[in-house]
Formats: sequence, structure tokens, C-alpha cells
Amino acid sequence: MVSTETAWGENPALSYRNMRAIIGYVGLTLPAVLLIAGGVDGHIESSLSAYYYTKVGNVFTGALCAIGIFLLAYRLTSWAIDNIATTLAGISALGVAFFHAAPANATLSQLRLANVHLTCAAALFVLLGAISLFIFPRDILPDQKWRANWYMAFGALIWLSIILMPMLNWLASSFYDNHHVFFILETVCVMAFAVSFILKGHGQPSDPGLDKMAGRPPFAATPPPAAVQHKTVA
Repeated sequence: MVSTETAWGENPALSYRNMRAIIGYVGLTLPAVLLIAGGVDGHIESSLSAYYYTKVGNVFTGALCAIGIFLLAYRLTSWAIDNIATTLAGISALGVAFFHAAPANATLSQLRLANVHLTCAAALFVLLGAISLFIFPRDILPDQKWRANWYMAFGALIWLSIILMPMLNWLASSFYDNHHVFFILETVCVMAFAVSFILKGHGQPSDPGLDKMAGRPPFAATPPPAAVQHKTVA
């Protein structure tokens, strides 16, 4: 039989919440690191993905891999709609990491890979917006309704940014390109998702029972029943 006791120092609920917060912190720092690196080089790229071809390309890929793995790992074992959305978001994040945006003077194969990259990026932002907008507000305590409002606001902001990307490019393409509008809207999406996950990770109340059990020293739990003595036949 599988033991239901919690190991000393282990708090499953706290670990679960911390994973959410870690996903958010990785996302929160990514645009800042890329922007600082671009400022040092004296050139701001047209998108977050374009930084793959700069000296911080490994930072971009590593951050997306970390986000993707966390999204896959922390809710992988159930077929609930919440877990399916998170798992698909994790797969999309890994797709963004491994299928790169097209460089300058791209070949046909690079353009095809870039289409996969754009599809994964769009799916990732749509799913992250849906998670904040519909999933996170569902288990809020009655006295914390303000958290639900923030989650829905962040989700709506992500979806609004997605809508504005092609719309502004169509309405004012020169302004769109010259003022890094795509980079700004991408950053808004990432920051909104990151703050939403951090708020969710640090926003759930602790379980006193799990906290108490996690603080027990080893073997402090109820001892197992005495072993059954077997008679030996002469």
C-alpha cells in the first residue's frame, strides 16, 4: 500500500503554490533581462523572439524551457480541463523555445519553422489568458474576491494585446515597426501572465494540517502495526 503520510519538511500544497510563483518570476524577469541586454548593445529588437539571435539567446530559450517544463509538470496527471489547458500551454512554450523566429534573409525552411514558432506563441498567449481569465478565479475564497478581479483583468489584458498586434500592424504599419509596438505588446502579455501566476502562487491560504505534518521530525507519525510473527515448521 502507498503511504499517505507527508515526509518531514514536505508540504505538497506549498510546493504546488511555489511552482506557480516560480513560473511567474521567470516570466517577469525575462523581458527585463532582454531589454537590458538590448540597451547595452544599443539596439532594441523588434520582438522578444528576435533576441534568440543575440548574445542573450540562451536566456530566451532557457526561460521558455523553464516555463514550459513547469507548466507541464505541476498539473500533468489529471484530465481536468484546468490541467489540459496548462499542459497545452507548456507544450506551446517549448514550441516557442525550440522553433525559432525567422532571422534576416531567412531561408524557406527557416520561414516554415518560424510559422510553427508563431503558432506556438499565439497558442501560448491565448491559453495563458484563458487560465487567468477563467481558471484562476474559480477557487477564490469569499473574502478574496478582489483576487478574482485581478486574475480576470490580467487575462483580459493578455487577450486585448493579442488582438491589438495584427490590428495595429494593419492600421499603422510604419508606426508599428518604428516604435517596437510588437515588442511592447508581447512584453505586456508576458508581464500580465507572470503577475497573475505570482499572485496565484502566493495568494492561496496555507493548510494548517499539512503545515503541522510537514514540521514533524522523522518517525514522529503513528508507528506501523507490529509485524506478524510466522511460525516455522520443523
